[in-house]
Amino acid sequence: MVLYDMQEFGGLEEYATTLSIELQGRGHPVSILSTAWVSPVNQYLRRLRENGISFVQLPRWISHPASDWQTKETILNIVTWLFSPFILLMGIPLMFIRKQSGVDALRSARNWFRGQAMKRFIGPDWRKPFTRLMLGFWKLFWRPDILHIQGFTSLTGLLFVLDWAHSHKLRVVYEEHQTPDSQVDWWDEYRRSINKADVVVAVSEKSAEVLRNVCGVTQPIAIQGPLVPDPVASGFETSLRSNHNGAIQLTALARLVPVKGLVHLLDALKMVREKYPATRLKVYGEGPLRDELLAHASRLGLDGNEILMGAFTDRDELAGIMQETDVFVMPSLLEGQPVSLVEAMSYSRPILASAVGGIPELIKDGVNGMLCMPGDADRLAEKISRLIEDPSLRVRLGTAARKSYEQGPFQPASVCDNFLKIYESILQRK
Repeated sequence: MVLYDMQEFGGLEEYATTLSIELQGRGHPVSILSTAWVSPVNQYLRRLRENGISFVQLPRWISHPASDWQTKETILNIVTWLFSPFILLMGIPLMFIRKQSGVDALRSARNWFRGQAMKRFIGPDWRKPFTRLMLGFWKLFWRPDILHIQGFTSLTGLLFVLDWAHSHKLRVVYEEHQTPDSQVDWWDEYRRSINKADVVVAVSEKSAEVLRNVCGVTQPIAIQGPLVPDPVASGFETSLRSNHNGAIQLTALARLVPVKGLVHLLDALKMVREKYPATRLKVYGEGPLRDELLAHASRLGLDGNEILMGAFTDRDELAGIMQETDVFVMPSLLEGQPVSLVEAMSYSRPILASAVGGIPELIKDGVNGMLCMPGDADRLAEKISRLIEDPSLRVRLGTAARKSYEQGPFQPASVCDNFLKIYESILQRK
């Protein structure tokens, strides 16, 4: 199995980890390769190692200079200092050619040098050649029967792994965890490589349709929704809290990135609190949008530090989060078929989500949850208010969500069975 990286918190990471453990438990040896370095304290890496699953990754001293932007900027500053005599010599002719002052000529030379160094040598993501070498050693010593690539194309690029596997005649399952959007150009390179896979896995019917019509997939497409262990089997009580002291807690599990729609959720919270001031929101996740979200919350008169809780570190902590949750909210602008939504279903939480990607295949508005259009803070606030005002509605939707989870193909054994059928069908081909 190949992953781009392994964040501290994420649905794809949870999915790949749980599937790997289930396959290993069935007697099918699994090895995971990450194209980026993963900290040994990462919750998913710990679980994989506890279950005897081999994990291959670039060492930190290669991965960070190759791909981490802060490390690249540090390297650039060092290189600029080392080449300062050369930059000084470059600046002298600029004083006469451009008739600049000494300070301006030196600044121009320095900026040109830094721009060229970053563009040509330091800035590019150098993980691809290193990963190809790592894949070569992996193929030689691990000798995999199937390469299962966990793709998330809007944020990461693993198509080069697909190209590499095709050139080495390896059988490949490429699983796309995003629902393509025809309005963006993420998918141009995708079209050139995707049909090198033996099977493409989509996370929803909607995703499969777009993969065919937008991305030009002609290879067989299998559909596999999220994979979520049953919390009841671990002793979780699915009943909702009865005593709120007037405070309803909204919970979101999301990376702090633009497509999660968290700006609109903050706008909606501001409106809801005008009528229900005790309403609380907690967002569990990390990402590059943290400072922007904190600033936006401050402009709205909200305390962002009480809202943005950071990433949780294990499933026991998730159970505690869900125990305190009265309404699970997912205001995403773009989704595949999110694992965290199915997790909320498994915990019997009432759900309010955007009608994007494969979400409407999981949630039927007014039946086992509520849906609203993405980016519509007014409508989001209206539906949150309705859930606050009607405790019986929350109970009904939560109970129905749990039933949908129980009846769906979301538990590890069911998902593992599906993938074993996919793997076997590929291996039986000539």
